[in-house]
Amino acid sequence: MSAAATALQATPILDVACIGKRYGGIVAVEDVSFQVRRGIATGLIGPNGAGKTTIFDLLTGFQRADKGTISFEGRLITNLAAHKISRLGMGRTFQSVRGFAKLSVIENLRIAEGYSASAVVSSGEADERIARALALVEMNEHAQKLVGSLSYGQRKLVELAMVLVQQPKLILLDEPVAGVNPGLAERLGEILSRLVASGVSLLLVEHNISFVTRLCTHVVVMAAARILTAGTPDEIMKNPQVLEAFLGSDR
Repeated sequence: MSAAATALQATPILDVACIGKRYGGIVAVEDVSFQVRRGIATGLIGPNGAGKTTIFDLLTGFQRADKGTISFEGRLITNLAAHKISRLGMGRTFQSVRGFAKLSVIENLRIAEGYSASAVVSSGEADERIARALALVEMNEHAQKLVGSLSYGQRKLVELAMVLVQQPKLILLDEPVAGVNPGLAERLGEILSRLVASGVSLLLVEHNISFVTRLCTHVVVMAAARILTAGTPDEIMKNPQVLEAFLGSDR
C-alpha cells in the first residue's frame, strides 16, 4: 500500500466535533464528538432517549445542528441539505422501513439509483448497479414483487439495497435488526460484514448488543444526550458505567 493510501486509510471518514441540538428547553444532543474510521463498522449505542437518532438526523441533514461541526471525507457538511449529503456518498436506513409499497422491488431500486453519489454514464451501468445491490442483499428472486407484499424483514433488505445502489462510502443504519427474526438478523450480519470487507464504512444504532459486538470494531456509547465512553466491544462490555447506564438494564 502506498504512503498516500495508508494516510487516507488512517484518516476518519466522518468527524463529529462538539455538536449540539435543543428542542426548546429539551437538550437532545450536547457537545457530542466522535469519529468513524474508514473500512470498519462502528456502533452507536445507548438507552432510549440518549440522542442516537437525533445524531443520525444531524449527520444526514434531516435536522440542523445548533452548534458544532460535522466533516465527511475532510469536507465540512454541517447543516448541508440532505440530498447534497447523500450525493457526497453517505447513505442511511431508518427505524421505520421506507419504500414505495405499490411499486416492485426493482422499481424502488431504479428510483433510488437516481440519487447515486457518482454519475451514471449509461442505462447499462445503472442496471449493473441494481443487479449488484440485489445480489448483495440476496433478493434477486423477489425483484418483480411489490414491496408491499414482502415481509417486514424483506422490506428491510430492500431498503438496504436502495442505499447500496447509490454506491455510498458510509452507510448509517438505524436499528437494522429491530423487529426481525433471529435467522434474518444473522443473515443481515453476514451481508453487512461483506460490505465492510469490500471497503464500505458503517455506523449503526442498534439495541441488540450481541449483534453490535459481533459486527463492530469500535463502539461509541451515549447516555443523557452525551458521549459516555467509546472503545472496542470488549472494553465496552467490561465498562461498569456502560453496564449501569445501558447494558445492565437489559439483564
